[in-house]
Amino acid sequence: MVTIISASNRLGNYTSLFAKKCEELFKEKGVEVQLLELDSLPKEVALQSVYEYDTSVFADYAKKYFKNVDKFLFIIPEYNGSFPGILKLFIDAIHPRNYEGKKAALIGVSAGRAGNLRGMDHLTDILHYLQVTVMPHKLPVSQLNKLVDGEKIIDKVTLELLETQVQKLIEF
Repeated sequence: MVTIISASNRLGNYTSLFAKKCEELFKEKGVEVQLLELDSLPKEVALQSVYEYDTSVFADYAKKYFKNVDKFLFIIPEYNGSFPGILKLFIDAIHPRNYEGKKAALIGVSAGRAGNLRGMDHLTDILHYLQVTVMPHKLPVSQLNKLVDGEKIIDKVTLELLETQVQKLIEF
């Protein structure tokens, strides 16, 4: 059994065309296949309204946090080897014009030992597509459980690295 996921929740998307063609090809080869089209999810789940940039629930966020700023600092936890899906949803819900020509720095955080390097690379690719210049120095912060005590960062080296990253973004 093969499940094909047509991974767009926009109505009338072209992704569905490719998914349906693949479904057809599997069937021609006698392979049991099923197609999940994310644009057919209930509206509450599919979040169709996020693409109504000027009227969506994200419009106020775009105006306040994106439109009149020059730089972004993304602190991104590792979720399944990348960054959280909600961040991608949020990025998609803000009109691309709100990103163009801006700058960003990234800090990846992880309980593992790579500090979300892969997630920072994934986000960098997306930001470059949106015409955001990403600061070359990305800060991976690993082994979080060893760096914090309750609600406080206790590792002095990590605190210094965070301060350096912030300063580099200011100068960037």
